Amino acid sequence: MLHIRTFGGLNISYERQTKRLLAGRNTKMWELMKYLLAFYPAPVTVDRLIDTVCPEGEDGDLGDRSKNVRNIIYRLRKAFISIGSKQEYILHVNGCYLWNPDAECFIDFAEFNRFLHEAENFDKSDEERISSYNSAISLYGGEFMGEKWPSLKTWTSNFVSYYRRSFLRAVENLSSLYERRLDYENIIKLHNKALLIEPYEETLYARLVQVLIKNGEYVLAERQYRQMEKIFAREFDAAPSQTLQELYEEAARFGVRQPAALSRIKEMFDERAKHDGPIFCAPDTFTQIYSYGKMVEERVTLPVFLCKVTLLTDGKTDFTKADLEKAMKTLSNILLHSLRKGDIVCRYSQNQFLMMLTTVNAANLREGLQRIDLIFRKESEFSQIRLEMEIVPIKNVMSGMEQRRKNLLD
Repeated sequence: MLHIRTFGGLNISYERQTKRLLAGRNTKMWELMKYLLAFYPAPVTVDRLIDTVCPEGEDGDLGDRSKNVRNIIYRLRKAFISIGSKQEYILHVNGCYLWNPDAECFIDFAEFNRFLHEAENFDKSDEERISSYNSAISLYGGEFMGEKWPSLKTWTSNFVSYYRRSFLRAVENLSSLYERRLDYENIIKLHNKALLIEPYEETLYARLVQVLIKNGEYVLAERQYRQMEKIFAREFDAAPSQTLQELYEEAARFGVRQPAALSRIKEMFDERAKHDGPIFCAPDTFTQIYSYGKMVEERVTLPVFLCKVTLLTDGKTDFTKADLEKAMKTLSNILLHSLRKGDIVCRYSQNQFLMMLTTVNAANLREGLQRIDLIFRKESEFSQIRLEMEIVPIKNVMSGMEQRRKNLLD
């Protein structure tokens, strides 16, 4: 099968051979090939081909230029034969040339358009639309035919702009589908991938920073903003937009918070726990720490676990920010009445609670979390949401506490 890739540059191969069509890239043959493919599956008149590859002022009069086009077509057909293909790819019908729509070949932009059409069909489920958007996005590898500004030819500019806009629209729509599920991790991955292809697209940075903040990853949000700030200053001698600057300020205000992945949270807490000197804090914080110490004094010999509870949706129905706040408030009330004296809870991000819980063992803790999940499903007015719970033990808590107690007794 013939494989034609146009995103990021035209590349044509047969049966995935390493041998490339038109080694050396005869300029006029390559240009004619681009033109026929760009308008696929529509036919192209001879006059348009003449204006494209043999413009007025070149190669004699109109008759000579028409002859030159036919000669280029002939050599192009022979080039396909030279790589092993026996199919007729370029047809001549009613005075026009066109790429054979019945030829067996893979054309990336045709597949891209097909997947986008499927993804934008609202009769399909979210799962199907997400799959189609991902398939389309995976095909886009850069500018159509590799044409870059400001060297764009007149006829290619519309195609380059169209596919770029289509790609960015696909990223935006897929991001919205993920957000309906509160799936911020996949939104972050999606935008990081998109920025590798479109590194100067400010809307991608704005969305990424916004989602990092929603996911509680404030330090990463700041870092992403700083990276974009450097790129824009170097390439355009310009500063980020006011919207991005406001997002940065929001991230900076909450910069003490770290990524919401539980393993990374624990690593960060463990690192900060290595602090050797005294801790200076505000009076209110001192009061809270003192109160917590009094409450857990009788439970210092019990294991301590770090837990994360994340609210997720099934992705099949719309779920607004107001709905999320209602669900989080319901969960907050359940945690307030279900957890034990001395347990610590905080709302860590838009859809997550972080807890430090003491219990006899992990099995007992899981039973307690299962009860919370059961109560939530009974009391929540949103049947399309579920709770995802993770736990990790906090190591060396007992040994450290016992060692300090032993030191005091000695």
